[in-house]
Amino acid sequence: MSMLYNRVSYYFCLLLLLNINSVVAKESVHIAVASNFKAPLEQLLKQAPFYNNIDIKISAGASGVLYSQIIHGAPFDIFLSADAKRPEQLSEQGLIVNGSLKTYATGKLALWQPETHSDNPYIAIANPRLSPYGEAAEYYNNHYLKTGLTFVLANNITQAFQFVDSANARLGIVALATLKAANQLQPNNKYEAYTLIPETQYPAIIQQAVILKSTDNLALSNKIMNYLLSIKVQTQIAEFGYKKD
Repeated sequence: MSMLYNRVSYYFCLLLLLNINSVVAKESVHIAVASNFKAPLEQLLKQAPFYNNIDIKISAGASGVLYSQIIHGAPFDIFLSADAKRPEQLSEQGLIVNGSLKTYATGKLALWQPETHSDNPYIAIANPRLSPYGEAAEYYNNHYLKTGLTFVLANNITQAFQFVDSANARLGIVALATLKAANQLQPNNKYEAYTLIPETQYPAIIQQAVILKSTDNLALSNKIMNYLLSIKVQTQIAEFGYKKD
């Protein structure tokens, strides 16, 4: 009986050690992503053939905030910005892997006004100082919209959407991709009550990605970047509410 118990205990411990080793050996990567692309990124990565074999951490926010965190040493491997300016600044500062700067998406703006918000005096946009979508929204408002409404500035484009969604703003200049993601998650006619803003009426929102030189896993970072830039995934990105090149 004692011998059988010892044998069972041995195999149990061996199995436990193998499981622990497999967890420890799992590759990891930390991605900093502009808030407009967080939902699409999560969906795309879950479809990736390597998804179950890696540990992915995602930090989302305004591109300006993420850029500031990077130059102050934040341990990101990949940066998916909502603009071209900040990735290029990182390149000029020698903080990216050579040749890794790529355009992964081009954003679209929508003017969103649910019918129930007609008495509210506010228009929500992302802070132009921190967000490329906010910068483009401010340009459109100043040159074409001219509503006379009071700006309420959000920390990022997702929060601008939330201000309108919660009726704290009458309308918002938001990312088309954010509206599509919300409608996919919880279908509602209010998420279709928008007007697509002509791309000629605001500066192009060219979203670029880089692999940071400080990465601890260059091979995995390259694998993820190549996956996002593949023809199949780029087609999906366009379906999420981005410009199709």
